[in-house]
Amino acid sequence: MEQIVALDDDRLQKRREQSARVTQLADQAFDSQHGRCEWDSVIKKLDMPLMECLGLFDASLSSVPVRSLPKIVDWLPDDFLLLKDFVQRFPDTLTADDQRLVSAFMNVKQANCAMAYSMCIRPRMKADLFELITSYHDKDMSWKDIYQQIPVFASIDRLQGAYWHFKAKTFSGHKPATSRVRWTSAETARFHEIVRLHYSHGGKYNCLRVAECEFPDKPLQSVKCKFEKIFHGQRTIAVADMKRVKALVDEHDSTEETTANRLFWNSDDEARLLHLVTLYDPRAVDWATISSELRRNVSACKHKYRQLRKQREPKRVTEHADTVSSAVKELYTQNQSVDWARVSESVGLSERECLEANQFGDGKARWIYDPDTFSWDMANRMTAFIETNYSPPLPVNYTAVSNYMWIERDDCFKMAGLLRGEMTWTKDVLAKVVELRGQGMKYKDIARQLSPNLTAEK
Repeated sequence: MEQIVALDDDRLQKRREQSARVTQLADQAFDSQHGRCEWDSVIKKLDMPLMECLGLFDASLSSVPVRSLPKIVDWLPDDFLLLKDFVQRFPDTLTADDQRLVSAFMNVKQANCAMAYSMCIRPRMKADLFELITSYHDKDMSWKDIYQQIPVFASIDRLQGAYWHFKAKTFSGHKPATSRVRWTSAETARFHEIVRLHYSHGGKYNCLRVAECEFPDKPLQSVKCKFEKIFHGQRTIAVADMKRVKALVDEHDSTEETTANRLFWNSDDEARLLHLVTLYDPRAVDWATISSELRRNVSACKHKYRQLRKQREPKRVTEHADTVSSAVKELYTQNQSVDWARVSESVGLSERECLEANQFGDGKARWIYDPDTFSWDMANRMTAFIETNYSPPLPVNYTAVSNYMWIERDDCFKMAGLLRGEMTWTKDVLAKVVELRGQGMKYKDIARQLSPNLTAEK
């Protein structure tokens, strides 16, 4: 028994010495710039596996202060990426001892590491993260740049989806009673005018922001309730109108084929629709003639054609994405420009398919509206490309537009909106309007400062 106890004491003593040695080397390898230890140098000196070194590290003997990062926004992008890479060594659930190893590796408090680890496993949008992204938006940062600053989610699309879902959920929260707030007929008429002027498809909350600024003396929840009432009221068909429409439909459908039968598309109808569309130039499809041939309204034909295009999109475009991107990268490296005709010839796809498939985007320029440097030549070039390749009902592929213009995708999307006369009313934009108006500038000139096609009325 005494021999066993002596062996255990020797083993414990050796472990204490190893622990002190590992802790000492870790302190010497501390990188003050990044706030953590460079464990690669410790591993080389001791010739031990990383996990064994982390297990021997004793934080109580270390002179290095442990970092406190209680919120996910406190984590730097490099730290979070390093944590995501490190936790892949563990199963889905960390034990208490695993959390201690992660804490030693990152030099961050154990509870903070557990919080960040949960975000790695199941990313979700939180209020502080939402506010940070919103502040980046106000600075006109692209989603690509925002994702590089906040690499929490698996992709840019998931980051965007989580952001807009959280925003919609926040706006649709419970509204307190606002019965005591009264609206005059003039204020109500002005509210209707705001909805009419500033609403565009997908721009509901942009329109609400304008209304909030227009009525600063009203409670915010009262403005939201009034907006929802007017917004839905202007888009609800009256009962009399519904009866009149139904009567017209019944009169139009008094033929051999009933309305119920024409609600559905069979394979023959789909094939006939595709054939009729191919008879016309893609930029000048006669939908009225096609509608009369198929005995369906124009919107139904366009909607069905859009669905069929998505279903029959050639898979070879996505399958050759890597090949196209490699060819584009090679040409751009050699010439600092891309000849899409050469890319098309080398990979065996059309130029438009190459534009849609390319994922390489190094060196793309930014395009932020400036009234002094704005070029209508670039704007007309982009507009002509969109009209030629994506005439209605085809949705615009802004990845292809970005590759054609060699400009960031988000910038192309925003500029296309500006050219259509749309405007996102951020706090900075509204503050600029107030500032310019205070300087005595006319609304027509203010509109020119904000957008090339914004009207003074808006």
